[in-house]
Amino acid sequence: MVTRVKDKKYIISIRSYMSYSRWSDSYWYTYWQTQDKDTENYDTAIFCICNFDSDIIFRAKHLREQLDKCIETVRIMDKRANDEEINELAIYMNRFLEDVEKEYL
Repeated sequence: MVTRVKDKKYIISIRSYMSYSRWSDSYWYTYWQTQDKDTENYDTAIFCICNFDSDIIFRAKHLREQLDKCIETVRIMDKRANDEEINELAIYMNRFLEDVEKEYL
């Protein structure tokens, strides 16, 4: 779902579901990273996980096809995250995939 707002010469695209979690109420800050509409599609949509050391990104196709491997990658890259936080992250990843499906299928 994309909401479009017209502003004289420009059309600004805003995703109402861009952020899946924020640091104020979660260990994770996760969001759907905006891309050019000609670049992004069902497979190339980007899920971004921000942490204090670096950002971790996954394309929708990779999450769909290898979710367990993606979660394990995060577990390796962020050794501070506990099992409960990793399980929470899996929920956000699945919500992202649901939104991508709604947007593109």
